[in-house]
Amino acid sequence: MFDFLRRSSPLWRNANFNRLWSAQILSAFGNRITRTALPIIAVAVLSAGPGEAAILAALSLAPSILAGLFGGGFVERSNKLRLMVVLDLVRFAAVMTVPLAWYLHALSFPLLCVLAAVSGLASALFANADVSILPKIVGKDQLVEANSRLQSTESLAELMGPGAAGVLIDALTAPLAVITDALTFLWSAFWLFRVPREAGRPSELATAKTNEQTHPLKTLREDFVIGLKAIGRHPPLIATNLSVGVFYLTAGAFGALYTIFMLKVVGLTPSAMGLIISVGGVSALVGSVTARPLARRVGFGPAIVTGFAIALGGMLMLIPAAYSGAWAPLFMIFQQLLGDAGFMIFTILATSLSQKLLPEHEIARANGFSQVVAGAAMTASILGAGAIAEVIGVRTTVAWAAGLGALGLLPLLSRHLFTLRDEPQPSEVKDELPPEAIIPETP
Repeated sequence: MFDFLRRSSPLWRNANFNRLWSAQILSAFGNRITRTALPIIAVAVLSAGPGEAAILAALSLAPSILAGLFGGGFVERSNKLRLMVVLDLVRFAAVMTVPLAWYLHALSFPLLCVLAAVSGLASALFANADVSILPKIVGKDQLVEANSRLQSTESLAELMGPGAAGVLIDALTAPLAVITDALTFLWSAFWLFRVPREAGRPSELATAKTNEQTHPLKTLREDFVIGLKAIGRHPPLIATNLSVGVFYLTAGAFGALYTIFMLKVVGLTPSAMGLIISVGGVSALVGSVTARPLARRVGFGPAIVTGFAIALGGMLMLIPAAYSGAWAPLFMIFQQLLGDAGFMIFTILATSLSQKLLPEHEIARANGFSQVVAGAAMTASILGAGAIAEVIGVRTTVAWAAGLGALGLLPLLSRHLFTLRDEPQPSEVKDELPPEAIIPETP
């Protein structure tokens, strides 16, 4: 089960991957603090209602649509490592503004929304660059193992981060607690800067342009079309993207109302809410270490379907949680146990599938398209959930959204995934062009 931690693994000897991993370790924990603290600041400090909470959640996620539409090609043509360092510094500045504004009595809901949007955009571009650079750093044969190791860190952060966030928020107040997250971005930037610049250089095909593609709008359109066509060539990627879109319609609605649901409907304290979220970290860790063994046992494609089905079972736990009164915390624990484990399995294998099937010069643009699908689904459901909850209530909105999430399993029930038994072989497309077709990389 713990194959990716065995000492004989080549990843232990890969200095650049270990630096990338080191950058992620503390940052993953810090992210959970801010993710927990910002909605609490809105609800507890700024007295936001369901509609305002939904707007804040939407503005945190909507930038991923812009990043996907316009950022895929930019990431592809940039030195991804140096771009990630800059984005870490941007996120540091955005997060540090929250406690500073609070201390100066200048913190307001509009300012919180702006900062959430800036941080969300930087995070979306960072995530795209992170996914795109991994095949170059570890090689496509080590992708599942590398993704498992990175996601195991995210799982540990999910286990410990929200609980620590709840304690910090109770002890220091939410605005001061986010300082911890801000400092982790400096840690991440330090380690990423230590990775040699050459490891982040774009491929030759990524920086190639013809004379007909010099207009910025045309370049943006071409970037989006390349990402769409890259996914469209591979039916398994079409299936996973459709399912992710449907799943995030449910996840977005629940995410927009989660803090209000837990604090006001279920009646928990921030510390108790953080502890329940931390339970999901245990199951996510289990999912991260079982993804590869499961794929070997049942087949790569069936394992993707299995992971999604488990995650869906967790989502459906929201229905009894909404109406069970004193038993609601128990169902929320089951929701975390099933949902996080299943989605971790699905994420590791689906991400590795995309990285293996696509050539280097298409990964960021294809990932950009996937960000558009997920971001648009979540943003629409967040805004819709906020408006609907104002009319029919938070409890009923959460239950209906969970039930509709079952539709996400349908696109995966296809022969393209069920017949994908072995781990797919890396793409044979070469990233080579003659020198005259190359333009300078983006700084």
